[in-house]
Amino acid sequence: MENSSKNKANVGVTVFLFLMALVLIFFSVKQQFDKRTQEKELTQKIGEQVAQEVKSALSKPSEFPDYDSLSVLKKLEIITSFTSWTPDAVVESGKTKKSVVLDKGKLAKAYVYIRASLDGKALTRWESIYLKMDNVGGHIFRKQSLSVPASNKTELLFALDSVPYLTSVPYSELRVPFYTDWFQFFRDGRKVQVLTFISSLRPALVEEVSIYYGCADGDECELSLVE
Repeated sequence: MENSSKNKANVGVTVFLFLMALVLIFFSVKQQFDKRTQEKELTQKIGEQVAQEVKSALSKPSEFPDYDSLSVLKKLEIITSFTSWTPDAVVESGKTKKSVVLDKGKLAKAYVYIRASLDGKALTRWESIYLKMDNVGGHIFRKQSLSVPASNKTELLFALDSVPYLTSVPYSELRVPFYTDWFQFFRDGRKVQVLTFISSLRPALVEEVSIYYGCADGDECELSLVE
């Protein structure tokens, strides 16, 4: 009788432990399921948020529309990395004069991009970038550059058909500039002479002067440097 009671008790304990095990397994499985559901929902939420941010960024107007457009245009580097200054108003013409020719086709648009520096930093109000095409132009009026991203150098961008300049020193952004249309010079086969230097009493650096250009629809065009 005593053994029978013990057996029943053992069976009861076994059943209880089995049920407890089932309960623990159930809650463990449920926890894993809930965790995966939460992770899935979180992943989906993050994906939707990223998609929304990308969509918002793509639909937001660019702060630098002209600058951003340069990436799809052709590029001709006219001058790169030369030290320029004007002690006693003397200019080294061998470094500053170049000629550009439109070999073929017709241009639809064009920009001139300039980057210059003094001691690795932007030019001060005491320096100016001098640029002429076919003897038209002067000290580039930096204040009216098209918008470009912030930089520790002097970076300028102008549409070639509207370039502001001053005819004489001292350079001052309080003055009223003249404007020139250099775009009209670039016709098939015409050689355009480019003259540039930095008006400065200390050595400055012309890091780059380039023309970015696009061709008329359905046309192949090409600018090149010539002697």
